[in-house]
Amino acid sequence: MSRTKLPLSQESIAPFDLEALVQEAAQLNQRLLDAFTTPFPKAPERWLSQYEFRPRPTEFTAAGEVEGGISWLIGATIDLSFTRALFARYYSKEGGHCYDPASSFCLEVASRVDRYPDYASFCADLRQQEKGRRYREIAGLHTAIPGEDDLSHFRRRVDAGAIEAALAVLVGLFQDFGLITGELLSTDGQLEPSCSRFKGCAYFSQACRQLPLDAADRHELGRQLQAGAKRLELRCPFPEVVQKVLHATRKQGQPREPKVALLEIEYVPADSAQTTAHQQLSEWLSLPQDQLPPLRIKWSHLTQGPQGELWGSCPKVPSDLDAKVGYHIDTKAPHKNERVFGYLHQTTTNIAIELGLELPVGTSTYPANVAEGSHFQAHRATLAIPFQPQQVELADAGYDAVENYQGIRSRGGIPIIAYNPRHEDLSAEALFARGHDAHGTPYAPCGRLCRSNGYDYHADSRQYVCGRPCPVSEREQCPHGHKVRGYTRKMSFHEYPRLIGPIQRGTREWKRLYAARTASERTNSYAQEVLDNGRPPKLRGLKAFRFAGAIRTLAHLLRRALTFLLDVTYTLGKLLPVKT
Repeated sequence: MSRTKLPLSQESIAPFDLEALVQEAAQLNQRLLDAFTTPFPKAPERWLSQYEFRPRPTEFTAAGEVEGGISWLIGATIDLSFTRALFARYYSKEGGHCYDPASSFCLEVASRVDRYPDYASFCADLRQQEKGRRYREIAGLHTAIPGEDDLSHFRRRVDAGAIEAALAVLVGLFQDFGLITGELLSTDGQLEPSCSRFKGCAYFSQACRQLPLDAADRHELGRQLQAGAKRLELRCPFPEVVQKVLHATRKQGQPREPKVALLEIEYVPADSAQTTAHQQLSEWLSLPQDQLPPLRIKWSHLTQGPQGELWGSCPKVPSDLDAKVGYHIDTKAPHKNERVFGYLHQTTTNIAIELGLELPVGTSTYPANVAEGSHFQAHRATLAIPFQPQQVELADAGYDAVENYQGIRSRGGIPIIAYNPRHEDLSAEALFARGHDAHGTPYAPCGRLCRSNGYDYHADSRQYVCGRPCPVSEREQCPHGHKVRGYTRKMSFHEYPRLIGPIQRGTREWKRLYAARTASERTNSYAQEVLDNGRPPKLRGLKAFRFAGAIRTLAHLLRRALTFLLDVTYTLGKLLPVKT
């Protein structure tokens, strides 16, 4: 791949070349050494590796790429030893030897930044003498080299919170450098499937895996067996689930109670019957063997305890109990919704329009069934981007909730959120009866739309005037015709939080800003198609997906930011060997 020059003026990009970042990173490295002082509990002689940052030369190929890739550039400029203090609380002085968590974190970042699809392919290169030399050097590996199990163990041991804290540090670096301003932010969600199959029931819980069966349940199963049923099942034992299923199926016109299938049998000739099956069923259902027909068990979800107690498990319980069902637009059939059993990653992107640069600054992960808008305030509070006056926040109609507008305005920000009609009647007659159009612009008594006459930031309200566009003859009959601006109406944000704001909904400026929201879609696409190589990670559990979302966002930020800096340096003609 060869680099192309950026279509930007040299004056606008001059502060963002690689040498400037090296200087900024050197100052950050010193601040981090002073700020993160939590000692690591294990003695250094029990570390299998030891990460140690030191300045390294950065060289470029003829095509303008860094020798060793983006991961080498990270290792040559940013001191990651501060992460040892972040991960200290996940380790103890007891136990065996361990890899330096700063080394493990460095390898985790390198595998994501350099787009390895999985640990297997990364560890294969890590162990190669020449190909893995740079990785081993920046991570502080000498005699012991971690494998897939070691990296997986690190991922399971630490919490996503530590990765998010490291992400906040790097966001701060690029804020100080000027690539992240926080003036224009866009938030959007992305569904990601779990490596677990959805089995048809959305109300599962841990209790569904061990259902106690009493004498009445055994009798009911025995009755079904003697009646010739092939699949033995019981009514779901959870009343709240039964009510939810009845309510959902009633809407479809066929209300039905949920059943838990526990056993399936096949009736066979007497000479083909299974003796062990007869013995098991006799014990499970408390029936004499001579009352059982010839059969064989095809599958069973029944187990018997040491005291003879009988337990069942619902076959509709998936292997991932944290995952939920969510829906998004099917890319192959846009008129349909696609079901996704998994998780929602809610990501905020910083947009620098003048630089054409979009950088992710934070991710929150939830089960896929959550409403994005209801978690926006909690997600926003976790970001390392400070609140500032006139900060513009973009979001689609999924975030069109009163509390989101109020939260953004209370911090001095400007919400640009698509309006969600929610089955409202938007006919011309209904809007006129309401008193304003779909964008919140009021009608004058004569039926003409008013126009904005400015926004009062102190009162958080917008004044509208008709401007007297009517003919003189009509104006003379109008009770507002003698006024300078004609009919006037003040609409406050307090009364109409979804419609009124500093930037008038539906105007050219509002549409221009909202159009920048596609940056979030590009961020999501980049994460899927570039960092994940178009393949979703094979993970289960909320903890695993939180970690994956955080480390991917961190790698995304580093890869996009450093690629931009390399493009700037190439555009300025400075791609020479740089000593860091």
